[in-house]
Amino acid sequence: MAPPLQPPNYTRTAMIGAVLAVIGIILFVLLWIGLGNAGVANAPRLFASMCVPPLIIGLIVGSYALFARRHGVSQVLEEDPTNPE
Repeated sequence: MAPPLQPPNYTRTAMIGAVLAVIGIILFVLLWIGLGNAGVANAPRLFASMCVPPLIIGLIVGSYALFARRHGVSQVLEEDPTNPE
């Protein structure tokens, strides 16, 4: 079982979530304006603007998870004496 999060980790997690949310909003606005200037109809414009930012955020978070797991996180868990595995 993983150890409970400490209060400083909550703050760091909230900051990362806030940054990702701002990135998503900015991507939405940029796509909405860019596709509007390109003359795309409203339905595909809305669909693309709503679907692409979460996809990009998911790729960022997923690649970070893969990178962190490969470089250090798994080693820390293996060396943790409180880890039952």
